[in-house]
Amino acid sequence: MIPAVLKAGRFYAYALIQLLIEPGLFFKELKEKTRPRRAVEFMVICCLFYTLASLLTGAYSQPVRIMTPIFFINAAGMILVSSVLGYMAMVMVAGKKAPFAIVFSIYAFSSGVTLFLSWLPFLVWITEPWKWWLICTGLKHTCHLSWKKSIVIVALSTIVLFFLVYSAHLAFVKN
Repeated sequence: MIPAVLKAGRFYAYALIQLLIEPGLFFKELKEKTRPRRAVEFMVICCLFYTLASLLTGAYSQPVRIMTPIFFINAAGMILVSSVLGYMAMVMVAGKKAPFAIVFSIYAFSSGVTLFLSWLPFLVWITEPWKWWLICTGLKHTCHLSWKKSIVIVALSTIVLFFLVYSAHLAFVKN
């Protein structure tokens, strides 16, 4: 158990540093150096950090026991929904260039690294464009797409995600 945790922690630190220093190289080596399980582990660790950091801000109206799963499910769910939309956009724009597991890994690593700053609400103007750029870089280097197709995929999936969230807001929040 402990060696597995240490191994996951070592990969987590490696992935985080590589994504911060040399994301292009990290995504070029993604297929050879990692498996989808590693992407899920990375995503869970980043979502846990995001959840704990968000709880420390105290900027919420419900008790901690209610907000803890909400923060975690929000972070993990957005990564999953975004990767599904990104995969569907990739299939429409460029054909099936990579399996879903690879696209999910790109979204999990790109979103996960930005979760370290995303819990600060005023940094959304930095973290979101950074996440989109990382996803474009991942699509270009891992799926071997052009910059233009990568940008179109990210734009399509972001627009669809925006309208899904907006329609949920209209349906459930706004009376």
